[in-house]
Amino acid sequence: MKLRYTVAVVLVGCFIFLRPVTAVADAGVPLVAAFLPSLWMGLVPIIFVEAFVNCRLLSIPFRRTLLPATLGNLASAIVGIPLTWVFLATLEMFFFGTARGLGTIGARVYSVTIQSPWLIPYEPALWWMVPFALLFFAVPCFAVSVLIEAPINHLGLSDFPRKTIWKVTAKSNLLSYLFLGVMTTLALRGDLGHFYPLFGPIVDWFSDIVFRITGLFVSR
Repeated sequence: MKLRYTVAVVLVGCFIFLRPVTAVADAGVPLVAAFLPSLWMGLVPIIFVEAFVNCRLLSIPFRRTLLPATLGNLASAIVGIPLTWVFLATLEMFFFGTARGLGTIGARVYSVTIQSPWLIPYEPALWWMVPFALLFFAVPCFAVSVLIEAPINHLGLSDFPRKTIWKVTAKSNLLSYLFLGVMTTLALRGDLGHFYPLFGPIVDWFSDIVFRITGLFVSR
C-alpha cells in the first residue's frame, strides 16, 4: 500500500509542475525528444537505485546486484527503449497518423495514447498532451525494461529462482521509473533544459530512422 501511495503522489506531482514543451515542429512532437534526455542523464542514479532495491529485496550484498543492474539498464536504456519508440512511432506513421482533432473526449484520449509516440501538433494543447502521452508510453517502456533486465539479472544471480528475479526486477523498475518521472518533469519545466541541446542530434537520428522506414514502404 505504501508503494502504491508513493506512486500516486509522484504522478500527481508531475502533473502539477509540468509546463508546456517549447520545442514544437509542424511535423509534430516525437515523444523521444521528451523522455530520452532524461533517461540517459539519469542512467547512473537509476542503476544504483535498482541495484540497491534488488540487494535489499534479495538480502544479498550490493556488489552482487550492481553489475547485473548496470548491464541490464545499459541494454534497455540505450537499445531497448529507443527501439521500442522507433517501432511504435513507425506503426503510428503507417496506420494511425491521421489527425482527428480534439473535439471529443475519445479524440483527446486517442491523441495521447495511440498517437503518443509521435504527437500531432495541436500546439495549444501540448501542455497537457505531453505529460499524458509520457504516462501512457511509460507502460510499454516499463514492460520492455523488465523483459530485458530480468533475464540479465537472473544470469548474474542464478542461485535465485527465476520467478523471484522477475518480481524483484519489476519492483526495482517501478521505483526507477518514478525517479525518471521526476527527472522528466524537471526537464520539461526547464530546470534541466540546458542539457537538451546535447541530445538534439540523437533525437533527430532516431526520428530520421522512422522517416526512412516509412519512406521505404511509401515509395513502393
